[in-house]
Amino acid sequence: MDFSYSPFNIRSESLIMDYFLVPWDAKILGYPVAEINHLEVIDARGAEDQFSIFVNWCDTQKIQFCNCRIRHDQLSESFFLQKHGFRFIELNYRPELLDLHQLELPDDSIVIEPARSEDQGQLAQMAGRIFKHGRFHQDPALGPKIGNERYKTWMLNSFTHPSQTVFKSIEDGEIVGFFVVEYPRKNRCHWSLIGLAPDLGGHGMGTRVWQAMMRFHRDEGMKSIVTSISSHNTAVFNLCVKLGFRFPLPQVVFHWRP
Repeated sequence: MDFSYSPFNIRSESLIMDYFLVPWDAKILGYPVAEINHLEVIDARGAEDQFSIFVNWCDTQKIQFCNCRIRHDQLSESFFLQKHGFRFIELNYRPELLDLHQLELPDDSIVIEPARSEDQGQLAQMAGRIFKHGRFHQDPALGPKIGNERYKTWMLNSFTHPSQTVFKSIEDGEIVGFFVVEYPRKNRCHWSLIGLAPDLGGHGMGTRVWQAMMRFHRDEGMKSIVTSISSHNTAVFNLCVKLGFRFPLPQVVFHWRP
């Protein structure tokens, strides 16, 4: 799949906005999908006419679903989106672990290895079963079935994504977890997708798997890790706190069906 996209822009004294087509989600949903990835409402009254440019573009592209994330303190933008039919879905956090190179991490029998092409099917099936808190899962108009398919497809695509690497966590010859990792800049990595094998949660395995991956990154010279979690996922939220991640202010996620 082609993961590139061409942004469209609105630049005016009232509204600044960037948006684009999302072909990877369109493939799952079966209809055109858009995303607004930057929004600044400078003057709400004047922004109405400018926003109609986006609405007309959605009509031309036959968009049936759009998502938008804004900072939690963008109240003008939040009111503006809700006025135009966008619905709140979740808060999204991007916890960050700093000074990874200085941490003392316990030894463990869990081994981290790059996933191989023959692991793709197993990891995709795992990804399609274990997630319960994604924004697609939380949206009543979409639901768990589509949410599961999205995570399964996400894992399949990660094996060919130009900026993502899939790692597997192994104990006693069995895959107990996975990480889809990006390296946005030197000494920093981003966990874009994290999973623990079904039925292994609640027994300390999550802590062990995460610490094994932290140790792997430390040994390869990383100094910080950032990831992304939903406010609905309290188990992972608590795990991040336990392992020393810091939480910046969240983003607010909205969905829109024109």
